[in-house]
Amino acid sequence: MAAVVTTAAGAGSRAAEKQTRPNFLFILADDVTYNTLSCYGGRNIKTPNIDALAAEGMKFTRAYAAMSMCAPFRAELYTGLYPVRSGVARNHTGAKAGTKSVCHYLRDLNYRVGIAGKIHASPQTVFPFDRAGGRDLAGDGVRQYISKNPRQPFCLFCCSNNAHPPWRSGDASKIDSAAVKLPPVIHDNPPTRKTFIGYLAEVVELDREVGAILKLLKDTGQAENTLVMFSSEQGWDFAFGKWTNWDIGLRSALIARWPGRVKAAAESDALIQIADILPTFIEAAGGDPAAAKLDGVSFLPVLRGTSKKHRKYVYGVHNNVPEGNPYPIRSLRDEEFHYIANLKHDQPYHEKHLQNPALAQRYDLQWWAATTGAAATGDKRAKMLMDKYHNRPAEELYRVDKDPYEMNNLAAADKYTEVKKRLKTELHRWMSEQKDPGAAMDVPLPPKPKRKAPKKKA
Repeated sequence: MAAVVTTAAGAGSRAAEKQTRPNFLFILADDVTYNTLSCYGGRNIKTPNIDALAAEGMKFTRAYAAMSMCAPFRAELYTGLYPVRSGVARNHTGAKAGTKSVCHYLRDLNYRVGIAGKIHASPQTVFPFDRAGGRDLAGDGVRQYISKNPRQPFCLFCCSNNAHPPWRSGDASKIDSAAVKLPPVIHDNPPTRKTFIGYLAEVVELDREVGAILKLLKDTGQAENTLVMFSSEQGWDFAFGKWTNWDIGLRSALIARWPGRVKAAAESDALIQIADILPTFIEAAGGDPAAAKLDGVSFLPVLRGTSKKHRKYVYGVHNNVPEGNPYPIRSLRDEEFHYIANLKHDQPYHEKHLQNPALAQRYDLQWWAATTGAAATGDKRAKMLMDKYHNRPAEELYRVDKDPYEMNNLAAADKYTEVKKRLKTELHRWMSEQKDPGAAMDVPLPPKPKRKAPKKKA
């Protein structure tokens, strides 16, 4: 009889747990370098709503995307797979047919899975999100989605367009241009300062959006039973950020708030891959992430405070086509070092949004021409930055926590020979595991077939 009673009690406990499974709300920025945010040390602007979220939850200081481009980042987030396995190893490409995403895994656990704002994930069969409103991330569509069927938990992604160029949505007049301090990887000249202030203004607008979304969540009575995560996505559309494997390109601000389960004002330096978020949601929802055979690994023990470590390495991929000429890069970092392999280092790097005048004008990126011009007229710092960006060595090695903008390449130093060998060996092992051919993947795309003109009627 005792065994029967124990089993019944266990079943009752599981039923209660099932009824109180958390909702998931993921707020995603667009092209925001992590240390722009004031809670990550940014000093040019204040981001009070994001700061408050961090004060109420856990701030991760070492969260990394596998690829610093919009479509690959989102595919990694939604599928729990690295770029080569998902098929989204270039920008503006779709996932492999038959790939499962958060939509499938959480719906199998009786969740509603929706998205508001920017999607940039295809095909629809892989990412069959419910649409929960348009660009207004705290509008009626989001409110209705959160409030609908309170007995069924939801997973909702609120995806902002801030701060993707062109930078027009913020109010740059509220930022004191003279007080802004540009980071060391951005040359200080008038066009650059103007466009950087436009970027900062959109980050302020992003912070306003975050505050409005969190207020809506509270107003609907769902805040206490919702695991909220915020990510800044990949780095900015300035040099050394987006479209690169440098640290400020791949590193993402990541904050998690879960009342009663995640300690407030906590900070974790555990290495987290963006692919780890989906399995964390699956486990928190009561599922078995191991059964999904994802690349990501749940970091729920870190959230709950039962573990301080998570990964030994995080990995990075870059295929430059269609954003520019072929320039494949692979990388990884551990808790101390960041190793980068430039697989076509014998040719200069080219990125079309920066170096095509028409695209630069369309996306407010004329600052690049100003920096190039400064370098051509003898400005030594501008020339150094242009050389570093365009002409890269076969290998780069940095101590990131001591050199966050990665200005001191240690790859040629005898002192770090063994470190470089260890990281290089692990990178090749991972590439082999992923069936990643390396440079052979980043090749010019075949021309699109021309549409045949319709036959004229006789």
